[in-house]
Amino acid sequence: MDRRTLVRARCAEDTGASTVMMLTIFAALMLLLAAALTLIQVHVAASRAAVAADLAALSAADAARGLMIGEPCALAASTVSAHGATLDSCDISAPGVAYVQVRLASPLGLDATAESRAGPKQP
Repeated sequence: MDRRTLVRARCAEDTGASTVMMLTIFAALMLLLAAALTLIQVHVAASRAAVAADLAALSAADAARGLMIGEPCALAASTVSAHGATLDSCDISAPGVAYVQVRLASPLGLDATAESRAGPKQP
């Protein structure tokens, strides 16, 4: 056999090429799935932090206005801890106005933060 025949014989044999291609496609799909699940976890943590901040601000504002019994920031802290988050700051700036910052640890090791204001409408 001459050299051209050997080269053609080697090129004609593509045994296993589809296996490598399918493994590459499978790996790419798994990478996309992992990225999508990461984004979903971050979104869920941010939503949970926002809910905890909103409810804590409402309870603190109600306590500051005298609608609930207790110290406003203590009520906000108990509300936040019931949601599995931590209270970063609580500020009662005016009568019945509460500013709350909340931090929630996500399963990925990232912290989701949220802040909320509750009280009468600002002028």
